Amino acid sequence: MSDTKVGKAAPFPPLPGQPYPPTRNHPRWRGAPAADFDRMVWGARIAGIFFLADDYIDSGKMLDRIPGFKAVRLSILPLHKEDQAEICHDIVFRAIKATSHPRTFDQLTKCTHEWWDSNIHEPFKNLDQYLAVRRVNIAMLCYSSAYFRYTLDINLTDEQVNHPLMREAEGVVSDHVGLTNDYFSYLKEKMTNSDDTNIIRILMDHENLTYAEAKVVIEKKIRQKEQDFIGAGMAVLNDPELGKDPEVYRWISNLQYCMGGNLAWSQEV
Repeated sequence: MSDTKVGKAAPFPPLPGQPYPPTRNHPRWRGAPAADFDRMVWGARIAGIFFLADDYIDSGKMLDRIPGFKAVRLSILPLHKEDQAEICHDIVFRAIKATSHPRTFDQLTKCTHEWWDSNIHEPFKNLDQYLAVRRVNIAMLCYSSAYFRYTLDINLTDEQVNHPLMREAEGVVSDHVGLTNDYFSYLKEKMTNSDDTNIIRILMDHENLTYAEAKVVIEKKIRQKEQDFIGAGMAVLNDPELGKDPEVYRWISNLQYCMGGNLAWSQEV
């Protein structure tokens, strides 16, 4: 585990004038101030296979691939021995299991299955409905709730993970990530005719907004979510039970990097 103290690069709550959320404007936005290098490598690899799987079931609508992906998460050999996507999942999840706290791995498996089970093609009508559904099926809760904690070697109890205050803090980050992804990917998705669940398209279709007007609405909502996270994170830290656990503090302090890192990544790809 890195000896760098959490909060040294970007304290939480953020200081006046501090780049927030941590992004490319921060001198260490490419760093991981509290992560072991080897764990970070495996964390990046599991992120890669989640993006691969997301392309199958989101862009490709190949929901029939889910049983095979679920099988390797349960340490069953790939259902289709020649399937390269299942083989990749199998290799990465075996490595994660071998190096993870058993409880954290169980949490990862559980929330990943919740993500799969949420993948229904539900037409969105407005921003509120979009946010409610996307908190689960964007996979951000899957990412943040387990594999980020694996990367940071943060092992929380099931009670802590499922505490309403923790779920809300992670949910705000999930909202931010979903809005940011859609904001930056709309034009690319439009070109490939896969923009039907993009919030820009939803606002244009159901709120009669122009593209420019829809962008402004989402920009404001993204900034609102950044401020919402400060309140949600402090609610966790001020809780008499959650707040006394240093691992909970480490987790909340690092969650802001999910927002900042996703912003930086979205602006580059």
